[in-house]
Amino acid sequence: MEKRKYPFDVKKQIVELYLEGHSSAELAKKYDISNYKRINEWVRKVREGGFKALEDTRGRKSKGKRMMKEATLEEKYEKLKLENEYLKKLLDLKRG
Repeated sequence: MEKRKYPFDVKKQIVELYLEGHSSAELAKKYDISNYKRINEWVRKVREGGFKALEDTRGRKSKGKRMMKEATLEEKYEKLKLENEYLKKLLDLKRG
């Protein structure tokens, strides 16, 4: 069985929909992704490193671990923005 590759734009769109409240199982079915856990993995990556973490870097020349850990202000801003959206959704769900 060959592993499917998903374009960055598709992964980003799916993660955004997940953060808006759609379930990973629902999105997996809609976008024909065989395992909903892949979506959870993308969400985890985005929460840890912003949307840039979804880019497929296989086959590219390594810039070293030090370069990967340094985040630009834009990436930090994007990460904080995502965290705020996530927390707002949690509060909305708690309020019911």
